[in-house]
Amino acid sequence: MNHINALFNVVDHNLATINGTMDYDRITDALIALANAVHNDDELSEDIWYIGEFGEFCLADLITGAYWHYTEWHGGQWSKGYAALSALGQVFNPGMSSVEDDNSAYILLNDLAC
Repeated sequence: MNHINALFNVVDHNLATINGTMDYDRITDALIALANAVHNDDELSEDIWYIGEFGEFCLADLITGAYWHYTEWHGGQWSKGYAALSALGQVFNPGMSSVEDDNSAYILLNDLAC
């Protein structure tokens, strides 16, 4: 879980603060690594979804917002955005849901992509 927390902190710092130094492509790489870490964690507990709870977004909101962002902003099957969408799809199944208008991660990624 420490690895997941560290990856979350990297994304959070670079996406949700003014002190971030990573560009959109590097944040996408970090999100792919984060989604893969969550997917591959054999000892996953419910507590994981509360990482970042008192910040701009928690892990659950980050994964949901990022998933919906990349549904709209990938550049086709061979793009890094599609790779992110695929990795996030390993841990988030949208079913009949849609993104909420106030999802901070979704909004921040959209703003960064423009």
